[in-house]
Amino acid sequence: MSVPLTASLYVPGTLDDADKVLADIGTGYFVEKTMDEGRNYCERKMNLVKSNFDLLNEVPLSSSSSTFNGMKHITL
Repeated sequence: MSVPLTASLYVPGTLDDADKVLADIGTGYFVEKTMDEGRNYCERKMNLVKSNFDLLNEVPLSSSSSTFNGMKHITL
């Protein structure tokens, strides 16, 4: 497994205690979870990212400007 030292530097690592993991919940916050809770968190997070990706793919593309959720954007 890779262990992050910085945003772009990872080193090889191993788990000493496979019963507990730390889940990165964003902005530098971590939560200790059991392995099952950590796996469940990751699966929910992946499903959220996939569903957001799918929603973005549904946005109609045009060769001019358009409005989405009240925000004007220009397709380049």
